[in-house]
Amino acid sequence: MAPQELIFQRASVHLLHDAQRLEDGKDLNDALLDFFVKLGQHLIPEDSAPAVAYLGSHFYDVLRKGGVRDGRAGHKNVANWAKRRLGKGGLFSEGIGAVAIPVNEVLGAGGYEPGRNNGHEPEKHWWLALLLNPGAYGSRPGSCEDEDISLLCLDSFVRAETQFRPPIQAFKQGGTLKTYPVEVTSMSRVGFCVDVTFSASGDGESGALSLAQKTCLRAGGREFPNIRVDLTSKFLGGDGVAGRLEGTLGFRLDRRGAAKTGGEYHLAYGELGDDYQPQLRIKMGTKPTACQAQVAQFLGGYLLKERETTVGGGAEAGGLAPTKTDSLAICLPGIPQQETSYDCGFFILESILRILQLTPKALRELATASSVEIAMLPWPSQKQVLRRKSMLRQAMDLMVSSAAQAGHGNVEVLLKSDEKLRGNLRSLLQDGGSSFLNGFERWAVGDWDLSPSPSRSRSRSRSRSKNAKEGRRNKKKRKRRGRSEDGETRKRSRSERSARSRSNSGSRASRSDTEKKEARPQVPTFTQQDLESTKTKELRELCVKLGVLPEGIVERGDLVSALRPLAVAPEAPEPVKAPSAVPIQVPIDFTRGDLDGMPSKVLRLLCIQHKVLPVGMVEKGELIDALAPLSSG
Repeated sequence: MAPQELIFQRASVHLLHDAQRLEDGKDLNDALLDFFVKLGQHLIPEDSAPAVAYLGSHFYDVLRKGGVRDGRAGHKNVANWAKRRLGKGGLFSEGIGAVAIPVNEVLGAGGYEPGRNNGHEPEKHWWLALLLNPGAYGSRPGSCEDEDISLLCLDSFVRAETQFRPPIQAFKQGGTLKTYPVEVTSMSRVGFCVDVTFSASGDGESGALSLAQKTCLRAGGREFPNIRVDLTSKFLGGDGVAGRLEGTLGFRLDRRGAAKTGGEYHLAYGELGDDYQPQLRIKMGTKPTACQAQVAQFLGGYLLKERETTVGGGAEAGGLAPTKTDSLAICLPGIPQQETSYDCGFFILESILRILQLTPKALRELATASSVEIAMLPWPSQKQVLRRKSMLRQAMDLMVSSAAQAGHGNVEVLLKSDEKLRGNLRSLLQDGGSSFLNGFERWAVGDWDLSPSPSRSRSRSRSRSKNAKEGRRNKKKRKRRGRSEDGETRKRSRSERSARSRSNSGSRASRSDTEKKEARPQVPTFTQQDLESTKTKELRELCVKLGVLPEGIVERGDLVSALRPLAVAPEAPEPVKAPSAVPIQVPIDFTRGDLDGMPSKVLRLLCIQHKVLPVGMVEKGELIDALAPLSSG
């Protein structure tokens, strides 16, 4: 008789009720999540124990069971979980570099989730709390080589809101008509949906107000039209008659525009001829949600209590005294967003399978990265999650077939007796993880162009070690003062090392700039292709020299537009060359991993070629974000 369930290390899946949840359009349930995470822990790290601890999909709910006030009080609910699963050292053993904790959040009534109940009923949503370097929390000062600890909130369904006080303002007709202001007071984002709260008014001097429906939003190199208008005040006015509009504008991003949560969005209000200036640049901040803040507090309290009971790390033993809230520092990287309403569990599983490729030392080192650096790692996209679901179905079929032949569903026994099955399952679960490992290794050696926020790493060359130690000492001092740093603060704290850590690349860039200036003739001539590869500062200087500098605050695109009519035709068949006189090779096809290895100039040309160049001055990460959806895998 064929077995009805598969069992692996006390995690079981029913072949009828659970296995069907791997089909497209279905949610991943807790049984499948626990089963495949444990299987991945067993198979992916070859010849070593898993560096990522996993205490189960129900851990966080049980920690909070009984309405406990904090993680210290809730510790009694899960007192033996870590020791029973990880051994005597528990979460603080040297072999543990991170803890993966699924959080099943109830989205409150009135919340909005695309494709679901339009906010009429509360919905449950999975996201991953990834705690890097747990052994450092609550330890004695100086007792741990890497004292940084970071709680990554990896959420494939982002919720964020920013209020603007005072409001962001622009005025009609290039900013000259002050009696026609438009103001933005807030911006919120839920998944792919963006809402902007605004008000617009006019005294009638230049006629009626334009329809708000003509407004568009620019993000990630893309332009998105308005899809919804909710007005609380609607009076367009007319000649000599004042008008006022007030309410909310709704927009729907696509996968390119949703590449990052925080950052700058541009709102082009009204019709094109209205020309509201200065440009409405809306900066979306990244603040923890109420649930994320609560998770940080509960896990912080739990870890402190766990240290006291496991290795005696309390204040009385010379460790750090508990903080007022026991809360962990939160890092909120912008990761790819799900394009469905049912794949959040698969995003968690795929993320865990990828980080299982890293060693304990690598995970502890990653705790020093900023939110920008974390976001640049190749986290799973919707396309890759769909591919993973197909592989999980293949894995399930292999195990079911092997179980039917053996007459039992104990997968641990099946793997010991069938080396072919073991190899096939490992291959299916490891697929895609190599890109994540490569991404980490590139970050670790400082091979990302993140100026002015260089990565901090202990794996750099000896010539950089002194600067890295200075950064660690500065960070430890801030921690002792009780300051919690987010990704943006970490960027500023490391900016002083940027020039030194990239001295070689900086010198090459300086030589290229010098060669470019020496080759420039007295009477400037240029082609349209030259404009695309020239620095913004030089474009501005060229506009001044030729007397075509646009008025007001201008961006790179405005400078290029002003200079384009003065460009000369290129001499055929002379190829467009980089400042170093070496032709730039722009690939036709590329993968997500290829993008990480490309210079910024090639990425920019690719963005221009595919018409996805983000607006304004952008960093390399933003170019990669704009191109990632176009990659082949």
